Amino acid sequence: MDYQVSTLAQRMDFTDRLAALDNKSWPVFLQNSDAQSWHHFYDQLSESVLLLISGERLIAAGFTVVIDWNGSEQDLPVSIESVLQRGLTLKAQQADGNTLVPIGALVDSSVQGQGLSSLVLQEMKRFARQQGLSHLVVPVRPTFKAKYPLQTIESYTTWRREDGLLFDPWLRVHEKLNAKIISISDQTLSVVGTIEQWQQWTGMHFAESGRYIVPGALSAVEVDVSRNIGCYREPNVWMQHPMTV
Repeated sequence: MDYQVSTLAQRMDFTDRLAALDNKSWPVFLQNSDAQSWHHFYDQLSESVLLLISGERLIAAGFTVVIDWNGSEQDLPVSIESVLQRGLTLKAQQADGNTLVPIGALVDSSVQGQGLSSLVLQEMKRFARQQGLSHLVVPVRPTFKAKYPLQTIESYTTWRREDGLLFDPWLRVHEKLNAKIISISDQTLSVVGTIEQWQQWTGMHFAESGRYIVPGALSAVEVDVSRNIGCYREPNVWMQHPMTV
């Protein structure tokens, strides 16, 4: 498929189309997460949002953040909000970062299944090189984990197919681009809401306290009726891409 790559800063006329793709790409409950600075992709961080445009149609997008990272597991951001805050701080200081952190690779439903997710990753790596960055690290959201919410993320990331490749398709896309798992996090995103909010977000009924399997959630949602609260903690798998290939 023929396409051009621009940043949102270069094509602000695509803001509404990007917002529409952004909104429909995530479960409603995730749109109410603690990543409260996500909206800054549309202003202060627009220079690192990649748009894949075919004709005048937005077919895919990559949300990335430039941060400074010392290369150690201990210095990885503790959450998606932390990624955003580190990027915003760097920009406010007008300082140079050394690492690109993609935290969203979205493909329009009309062109899914054509390998665009891999192309988005490749474009983000190309962007990192163009910016003179040394590292590309990704907090990967394993897509099939939502089918196995009761398994731990540590166990799930060891699953492999008969051909030896990782079981999860999104992890596998990264692996095929020579990325390696460098860290596993039980929580890089959280969603906390009242019982009523969770019912609105999911269309489910939470009559008693317990752990609930919610469509699109990578782990169980923990509900406490006596406290009128539901909590979701989303795990991620940190993968590092080589910059030389």
